[in-house]
Amino acid sequence: MQASLEDLSLVLGEVAIFRGLPAGVTAEVARSVQILSLPKGAPVYAAGERPKALYHVMSGHLKVAVSSPEGGEKVIEILSPNQVFGVAELFGDASYVSSVETVSPVVLLAIGRDGVFRAIEQDPCVSRRMLAALAQRQSSIEREIAADCFQSGSAKVVDYLCRLAGSSLGAGQDVVLELEIPKHVLAARLGFTPETLSRIFRELADAGEIHVHGKQVTLFQAFCRHHCAERRSAAPAVRPSRSSPFERPSRAGGYGAFA
Repeated sequence: MQASLEDLSLVLGEVAIFRGLPAGVTAEVARSVQILSLPKGAPVYAAGERPKALYHVMSGHLKVAVSSPEGGEKVIEILSPNQVFGVAELFGDASYVSSVETVSPVVLLAIGRDGVFRAIEQDPCVSRRMLAALAQRQSSIEREIAADCFQSGSAKVVDYLCRLAGSSLGAGQDVVLELEIPKHVLAARLGFTPETLSRIFRELADAGEIHVHGKQVTLFQAFCRHHCAERRSAAPAVRPSRSSPFERPSRAGGYGAFA
């Protein structure tokens, strides 16, 4: 996507790492910026490639995945709007270990390596912001590892729905959500099969807590009261695994389409 240097500078100023920089620094960095408009299923980079840029998600969603020699894939992260990725890789002397691919149409801001290094040289606050971004990512990785170790499958799905609902969870009324990513990608990210994700949704629906229809999920007041209270009383870290009220044989009926 073609854009003028002035437009690129304005867009760059919306990225947290580069926000508020002197105009001259922003304009210099903008010379290395591209706006990429990608369709669903398009690669951003592949494992084994050398890092050339860091990326800011302007719209859409992407998956970060690692693959085995036999062709198996593990989704390790879902990237959403306003997230930055590829920061750490710019400072190492190694190729990408993971690959990044779009799971919906995406618009990305790609900031070239040279531009990033020029910004660091000219303004120390860029380094501090990048360190903060790296620290945030490290904390996120540790939380995800803890979730994999201690949370049940049901707890992982509930946690995802709660995070998607955000502050609406405590409003005391039903919350209607639109799943941000395809269900098979969500299942892969949570570490189980689409069939397991379908079963967990069905069990939550049988319990009268949610209704699922296609990509739309309605969280009923019972879900909001139950899990909002749990999140308030839980420690900031991940809740320990426990026997879930939803881990029981499912009953037919009582849920929407899950296709």
